[in-house]
Amino acid sequence: MIEKNDAPPIAWLFDSTLRRRRMVRYWIRDPAIGAIEFFIYVIMRLLPIDLCSYLGAAITYFTRRLYPQSDARARKLWCVLRPQDAEPAAVDAAMDRLWRNIGRTMHEYSILDRLWAAGRIEVSDIQYLDQARDRGQPILVTPVHLGNWETVLIAGISSGHLGSGIYQPLENRFEDRIAMKVRARYGARFVAGAGPQSLRVALRELKSRQGPFIIYIDEFIRDRVQAPLFGRPLRQDSNLSYAVRLAAMTNAALIPAYCVRVNDSARFKVQFLPPLELVRSADRAADIAVNAMRLDAILEPIIRRHLDQWYFALDLDLGA
Repeated sequence: MIEKNDAPPIAWLFDSTLRRRRMVRYWIRDPAIGAIEFFIYVIMRLLPIDLCSYLGAAITYFTRRLYPQSDARARKLWCVLRPQDAEPAAVDAAMDRLWRNIGRTMHEYSILDRLWAAGRIEVSDIQYLDQARDRGQPILVTPVHLGNWETVLIAGISSGHLGSGIYQPLENRFEDRIAMKVRARYGARFVAGAGPQSLRVALRELKSRQGPFIIYIDEFIRDRVQAPLFGRPLRQDSNLSYAVRLAAMTNAALIPAYCVRVNDSARFKVQFLPPLELVRSADRAADIAVNAMRLDAILEPIIRRHLDQWYFALDLDLGA
């Protein structure tokens, strides 16, 4: 049996439509896209930080037109979550900021490892990680995809907190190799385990106390942006639920974190928040729900406030 990530046989070119598409994607489309991505990565890496980031913003004038449905979702979401700023001109300006931030973030992958040394990342309240480490307590950091979200890891690692996280491989194996190479450059360590075994891997990492463990709360999975909830029901099979469950099981300090981009530039502010005080009772299932909602209540207003820098604004449809 051929697994999802296995190489499909060339003979599938003459098989069913689904198999033929998979074969063409694996052997033709993915290598072509990977070659283009690698070329861009190499060229961007040679450029100064500001120019690399600016070109990512500039190119979105063209690339955003390829994703009209994503743009429409983001516009609708902005009007729902920011009704006070729903005038057409304000919405247009917000969408411009959103796309520019995403374009900058994608291009900045080429120079992520240079940001800290160049003084581009300002960190606030890293002492929450320091204090948990000094107590010998496991640390669970729960960032969201704001600004350039990779800078949260860079800030922690560069401040002496070399941790780990579970990694979901990209569908295109060539893009995946680029992403892992980029992260290795700034010292990130990811462990296998995405899927059914992810909780087991996360539990092992937290118990080892080798450094902070990272779980991005606002993941996009099963065609749904799982968090923040924005009034939607909580799902037990979401990172929001998993995070509080893991923190309770290991007595970890659960520390929310986020990044915001400063003034449409390649400069960032990374903020670590006080550890979430977990509710503990004899009813563990109820505790998970209560604590997940309390974590969501922390992150939701942050994303609402910086909605024009939130990556998943392109994917979240509150009416779906």
